[in-house]
Amino acid sequence: MSTSSPTAATGSPTLDAVRARGRVRVGVSTGIKGLSWTDEQGVRRGLDVDTARAVAAAVLGDADAVDYVELTPEQRMPSLAAGRIDLLSCNATWTLTRECAAGAVFLPTTAYDGGAFMVKRSSGITTADQLDGRKLAVLGGTSSAASLDAYFGPQGMAVTAVPFDTPAGALAAYADGSVDGYVCDRIVLAGERTRIGDPEDHVILEETISNEPMGPAVRDDDAAWLRINRWVFFALVAAEAEGLTAENVAGSDSGLLARQAELGAAAGLSMTWISDAVGQVGSYGEIHDRNLGATSGLGIARGLNDLWLRGGLIYAPPLA
Repeated sequence: MSTSSPTAATGSPTLDAVRARGRVRVGVSTGIKGLSWTDEQGVRRGLDVDTARAVAAAVLGDADAVDYVELTPEQRMPSLAAGRIDLLSCNATWTLTRECAAGAVFLPTTAYDGGAFMVKRSSGITTADQLDGRKLAVLGGTSSAASLDAYFGPQGMAVTAVPFDTPAGALAAYADGSVDGYVCDRIVLAGERTRIGDPEDHVILEETISNEPMGPAVRDDDAAWLRINRWVFFALVAAEAEGLTAENVAGSDSGLLARQAELGAAAGLSMTWISDAVGQVGSYGEIHDRNLGATSGLGIARGLNDLWLRGGLIYAPPLA
């Protein structure tokens, strides 16, 4: 854990408040396996959780210095705008209306995803067009209902979107047959599929009905805090590209780490901000694999969320 002081004024009232408090207040979902959930031992896990933990490690030297605030989709942007949280990290899709209407700025996309359908294998449904006239669970406050209209409307078909406040409510309605399917981001459905008995009893259809670039967001009134959060994520990506991991970062002489003190000074962070974040949380690749990959039990391929070096969309601009 770093105890070094930053060598430049932060210029960020949010960071000053975080340091005075000794904690980062982070808005998370009410429970989505793989993204933000609490395991059987009461430990918060997920890609969104680890993204926030990396910020805490970089700005406070302690990845565990996070206060989690569970929010429904309708509560997310108002809570951020009101200052009840410092960072929103809960599978929110980056849209123009969310930024412009809520006074928010989205950070780099941490997971490229798309809307999809989950149905029971016993239903015999194998394609999306077989859902015409059916009732489908969606999360209220998300873009799923609009995506359904945009997908089915031009085909002369229609479905009834039934909104729920929480993933748990939507999953319960799907499980008891109150609705015929569950519509959400494909990553979300992969996690939900593991929470209701045998995953093989449920099918995620091949059709993707929307583009969902998901990532954290901050308020638009603190440019320095925005920059810090943005570059913490980019540092995790750059670390993966250089082969840095939580295990080897301490003894590495990589070019990225050789310049972290200089870069930290420019951003108002400590001399060890990158090694703190990577050492305590891991590179972006480790975060993805741990929460969504084979070892997570979800088995979600990197795909678009792989590094650009391997054909994905994830890359970091030059840090220096």
